[in-house]
Amino acid sequence: MKSLYALAGLVALGLPATALAQEIEGSSEIGLNIATSSGGNAKTTASIETELSFGGAFIAGGLETLYQDPTDSAEITLTLGYGFDISDNVAITASYSNIFLDKSGFSFHEVAVALDFPIGESISATFEVVHDLTGFSTDYSLAAEFGLGNGFTGEAVVGHDGTEVYGEAGISYEINETISTGFVVELTESASAVYNVGVTVEF
Repeated sequence: MKSLYALAGLVALGLPATALAQEIEGSSEIGLNIATSSGGNAKTTASIETELSFGGAFIAGGLETLYQDPTDSAEITLTLGYGFDISDNVAITASYSNIFLDKSGFSFHEVAVALDFPIGESISATFEVVHDLTGFSTDYSLAAEFGLGNGFTGEAVVGHDGTEVYGEAGISYEINETISTGFVVELTESASAVYNVGVTVEF
């Protein structure tokens, strides 16, 4: 619970800071996700994320609840990063993250580099490399996002986590400027497909 209070404090401190300094930008979102696989029970989790940015630098915090974990109730991620434009519509972002569980004390660290670039007029793509500094494994992924019109957006991801190939395919719908909902299918070589339905509220 101390981690939850700390994250709530980050949100509380970040919003006034945004109001006092126009150079600082802040955003937060909360989400609810229901995941299920063939023959499995539905797993409901909740998350909250907040980010403060100043120019290209940013600090972000995220908390996601764990489903019926015998020891821990949440996973917390704290991230520091910097992003900059290489050219029009092309940007690169480097970041460092500390991910830890709220009760057991287990944690790991990772660094990431992401390249955002357009593919045609309506498709944006991200190539990302994430290296786990604790487990010494590297994840490579390529993601694409494309507008479908009438508030719908499609997405697709393919990657390799150092052990096996994985992929995602999904569609989201923007109900209004604040609320969106989506459906995502997660695929891996070693497990059954996982189906996710979620809703996100931004503020």
